[in-house]
Amino acid sequence: MLHFFKFRQDLFDPEPAKDVYIKRGPGKGWPEECPPLRAANAFGFDLLANFDVTFRRTRSGWKIEPDTTIESDFDYAGELDSPGAPLHQQYAWMWEKGQTLPHKISDNVYEQIKHQVKISSYLFLKTDPNELLYLTEVPNHPRPWRAVTALIDTDWYPASYPWHTVIELDPAEKVIKISKGEPIGRVIPVRRDTYFAQPMSPSTFDEFFAKGQQWLATHGNVEHEGTVDITRTYVRQQIRSKFVVLK
Repeated sequence: MLHFFKFRQDLFDPEPAKDVYIKRGPGKGWPEECPPLRAANAFGFDLLANFDVTFRRTRSGWKIEPDTTIESDFDYAGELDSPGAPLHQQYAWMWEKGQTLPHKISDNVYEQIKHQVKISSYLFLKTDPNELLYLTEVPNHPRPWRAVTALIDTDWYPASYPWHTVIELDPAEKVIKISKGEPIGRVIPVRRDTYFAQPMSPSTFDEFFAKGQQWLATHGNVEHEGTVDITRTYVRQQIRSKFVVLK
């Protein structure tokens, strides 16, 4: 299970992903009509942009407009007998040339990552034992920026800060806008485990292939010789995962 706590309670929860993200015009055969693509689109939780933000490319680098920083609606104190105070968290920030903290970036490396931006989800995140968070971009949703993929050990690393998504801006663009409520990234809880792959033996493949032909003969709709339509049957038999945010 994904457990979360919001930096401020008026901000967005994680949101169950959706089948369709792009409004299409007339016609048939759009990618979103494909059942496996729809299932992939809707697999996981979206992290939503809590504020409007514009990235404007200049000669000296990207400018972030506005440069938003908010404070938490809870107080934190370093000591039990110390007075508490709200925490402060910037919404979006770039890597800095010559930075040494939280880790050093060499100048030649900076040149390769200078189009990357960190956007705060304003969510403290944890998972149950042996569950990780796979953070990536929203599938099949091309935009002038992309979320960088990461696998986070949220079951043992109790990050005392809200997690952020690293996105990479397209350097060919001059202005990139991300609107409040737009998904900035996708998180998918996954099990820490050992996963195997091995080739099928000839006899196993024979059985698999024969089973496939039998399934087509039983469930397929023959359009003409050599072509079988399985779309409707696939949708009826498809078992979809569900993602629910508990209130």
